[in-house]
Amino acid sequence: MASPSTQPQAHAPARPPRDFRQEVTDSIVQMLDKGVAPWQKPWEANALVMPLNPTSERAYRGGNAIHLMAAALRNGFEDPRWMTYKQAADQGWQVRRGEKGTQIEFWEIKTQDTSKSPGSATGTDVAGTKGTTEADRPRYIHRVYTVFNAKQIDNVPPFTPPKRSELEIVQAGESILSGSGAKIAHDQSDRAYYNRAQDSIHLPDKNSFQEASGYYGTALHELAHWSGHPSRLNRQTLNESYRFGDLNYAKEELRAELASVFLAAERGIPHDPEQHAAYVGSWVKALKQDKNEIFRAAHDASAATDFLLALERDRSIAEEDLAVTNDPEMSASPSAVLGEAAAQLHHDRERLEDPEPVNLTTSDASLPIRESTEDVARLERGSKTVNVHSKQTGIDRRSTVETQPASASPLKNQLTEAQAITAEALGPKAKALAAQTESGAYRGPIIGETDAFIIQRQSSRFSVAHPRELLERQPDVGENVSISYSALQGAVRENHERARSQQRER
Repeated sequence: MASPSTQPQAHAPARPPRDFRQEVTDSIVQMLDKGVAPWQKPWEANALVMPLNPTSERAYRGGNAIHLMAAALRNGFEDPRWMTYKQAADQGWQVRRGEKGTQIEFWEIKTQDTSKSPGSATGTDVAGTKGTTEADRPRYIHRVYTVFNAKQIDNVPPFTPPKRSELEIVQAGESILSGSGAKIAHDQSDRAYYNRAQDSIHLPDKNSFQEASGYYGTALHELAHWSGHPSRLNRQTLNESYRFGDLNYAKEELRAELASVFLAAERGIPHDPEQHAAYVGSWVKALKQDKNEIFRAAHDASAATDFLLALERDRSIAEEDLAVTNDPEMSASPSAVLGEAAAQLHHDRERLEDPEPVNLTTSDASLPIRESTEDVARLERGSKTVNVHSKQTGIDRRSTVETQPASASPLKNQLTEAQAITAEALGPKAKALAAQTESGAYRGPIIGETDAFIIQRQSSRFSVAHPRELLERQPDVGENVSISYSALQGAVRENHERARSQQRER
């Protein structure tokens, strides 16, 4: 008989590891099976706010945002605010006893640095580039955090959802549509679609919709499809879908729907999920086949949203300037100038196959830094965080990056010099603005330079200061050039566009 020390010990069967993504997908599929979309709020269909963290004042993104929407709908939470137990306690708020939290995932990138303690987060190598040693390669740390809704927490100040008038809704919707530069025709009686071959959007007449929310929800859905064109985001699900019923077709419809939700939430436009209820069955099929699909779809929808809002921003700046200036050099009509600017912006969104890490100098946009066949790295809007998205699994991994502080005195001095040059060349009321180095497109003569900037005239009212280090070549003072940015690189071309515009307008 074996001694007690040598007898085999009975062990409980190992518990299978938790599959967070499968849990999220299953919960969303269950809701869709019941005919309810996670982003639908039946108690107040005209109010949609993205889930947000009130302590960091940042909205949740991607799959986490959709998961929290679903949790809020299941539990009847009418408050979009979510935070961890500690974040609530730090504010003097208290999670009520017995409340059950909701899990979200967070992938962090950490790199080994021999000069620091193991596992220190440096954020200097988000891609695992060639030439790095094993110790320098990034480690992917997966964490699942538990967050609580504000309705589960005592002492939280009440949340007041934004309310917009019908006029404000119309203005917000029109701003996004016109800012895109998309070709939109109101030539349909009872259907709406995006024609990929003609690169045009076709809609019923606005008067055929009972409310503005119905029209703009439909229009933004089609505009989301438009964003995936090969000349823009080149989205696989759009460009490889062929007919109704294809799996890619269903995936692309899910992305367009989520993008229209995100756009509506960003601009305070009511969203009506009933507009696209016909696709629910195909969405369920796509999600059941792959637990990562909802995360990939949410990522692509966020990218489409960022792209369209960037177009709106840049066109709005151009329209404002053209509306208040009488520039003798602007012989082309405003519509021609804006049309050319929109076309140039499309080219600015081209991706770069660059495996090298980038030293970032901007932190207020979601822009492509690097893209490969496996993943795409992007600086998240409103943060100092790089999001590395896996195309295969839909996993988003995040790493903090070092950005040049806006308050750095040498930079401020250089901008002051740029302002002085602008005032001397254009007049004391003219202003010098920093170039939008993630997606800007500019045309005009070079009127001056400093050690850090090339200064380009845009109109009689303002100039743009371009960082020298981002330009592929340094244009001379007096040279008339076009400068366009993509992935933090400025392409400089001799400007022949104005002459052609003038010729077309004659």
